[in-house]
Amino acid sequence: MTEDQSRHEEFVSLYVRNEAAIFSFVLSLVKHKADAEDVVQRASVTMWRRFESFELGTNFRAWAFQISKNEALNLLSKNKRDRHVFSEKLIAMLADEAEERADDLDFRQRALDFCVEKLPPDELEIVKGCYREGATIRSFSEQAGETANKIYKKLNRVRRNLQRCVEAQLGQEEVRQ
Repeated sequence: MTEDQSRHEEFVSLYVRNEAAIFSFVLSLVKHKADAEDVVQRASVTMWRRFESFELGTNFRAWAFQISKNEALNLLSKNKRDRHVFSEKLIAMLADEAEERADDLDFRQRALDFCVEKLPPDELEIVKGCYREGATIRSFSEQAGETANKIYKKLNRVRRNLQRCVEAQLGQEEVRQ
């Protein structure tokens, strides 16, 4: 494999792992989903063009957020005629806050993944059945041969247990930092 191919694969890997966070970050800075999609598209092209300046082993997400923030500010400049556009100072403040929230969401997602892995098989089946794409509690209850009310109560109990587990994991994470 050539160095260019390796670099390309590294970029794609890092970008795909962070794509949802980048989009959420940009969406928090601009008004409309379509604008966010445009900004992310331009930012991803810029990231690819500048990837050789990215130092492997450093924080890709922070680097990508900075490029995305700059693209959002470019959009803001172009749309300045619209009186409903935020100031650059406010955009910068929102960007800083969104970046902090993204890190918190990462911790929460890892904690939730850990807790879901620890669920007993019957509880895991309820979670997967109720949260499967297109599923409802009613459809899962019919499949499971139980009343929707019974599944709803079981699911609420599992949710409470997951919440306690996540909070405990987050508490342990804070101790480690």
